[in-house]
Amino acid sequence: MLITGHSGFIGAWLATVLDHLGATVVGYSADDDPDSETRAQWLETMGVKRIRGDVRDRDKLFAAIEVTRPDIVFHLAAQAILCRGFDEPHLTFDVNLNGSLNILEAERLGMMPAVVHVTSDKCYVPMTADSGMLNEDSPIGGRSPYSASKSMAENMFREYMDLPRLGGAPHRAASVRLGNVIGGGDFADRLVPNCVKVFQDGDVFAVRDPLAVRPFQHVLDVVDGFVRLGARLLTAEGEQVHALNFAPPTSGHTAGEMVFELARAWGDEALLSPERDVCGFPEDKLLWLDGSKAAELLDWHHAFDLRRSAERIIDWVRSVDEGATPAETTRRQAAEYYLEPVRVMGAAA
Repeated sequence: MLITGHSGFIGAWLATVLDHLGATVVGYSADDDPDSETRAQWLETMGVKRIRGDVRDRDKLFAAIEVTRPDIVFHLAAQAILCRGFDEPHLTFDVNLNGSLNILEAERLGMMPAVVHVTSDKCYVPMTADSGMLNEDSPIGGRSPYSASKSMAENMFREYMDLPRLGGAPHRAASVRLGNVIGGGDFADRLVPNCVKVFQDGDVFAVRDPLAVRPFQHVLDVVDGFVRLGARLLTAEGEQVHALNFAPPTSGHTAGEMVFELARAWGDEALLSPERDVCGFPEDKLLWLDGSKAAELLDWHHAFDLRRSAERIIDWVRSVDEGATPAETTRRQAAEYYLEPVRVMGAAA
């Protein structure tokens, strides 16, 4: 199996879980920041081979696919930070569009049997309080450089799925629109890692908008969904083309609730401010994502609610702070997750 962006936050968890389940995993990443480089290094100690490369480099990416001959490609490589999109719009469009373009062209040329193409719930037209939950038929049209790049990638996926594959092979592909993924080992400029860093420093954390609603879900639940989706694409009869929301079974929680659960899990030393932090870019107030289609199609059920997700995050952070390596802690939490028999059976389906 090949994972683009394997050294990113979600990619590293996916690589760890697939390795735990006995798959041969190869990662393809640029590793152009310290956190990604560190993850790539500890993944190599687990046996996850690394090919250093940029998804925008078509020749190098195609060569990596030809060498590895993967059963399935999980395409996660992206510029994935909303606020960075405002500062670096050209980079955001360049990476998110050309990366998807190269992967989808490789799929059209028959270079892999199946592909999981990952975008974001930000691909949808921003919702209002009376518009209902966003399902897979909701209008596409995100409004920010990052969101628009994901909208365009979704349109590209749809158009490629309307094209015949070389040799007439059926398409086996899915585009996954991810809700907000949380978990240990995320160091990006996002709510949860920012909050945890403040707790570690002994400072007071202020939320930008405590009433903003987001579909928070633990990374292990998301990765379990990827495993089930990959198994379906490879084993189900006939052509398989899906657009799927990956979201928790609830309609979501507020940012304030997320931070409260992190503070509860951290303990009495966690300090929260009643004041709001200043946001330097526009953010949507509501994001209610309907994940029922994926849950039914994949027989997929989230193991962690918001409280258990927060506990797992703080467990990861404290474990590493106390001397365990990120590799050891990530592998331990992945193994604990798959101790449940229903998950083992689902992953092997």
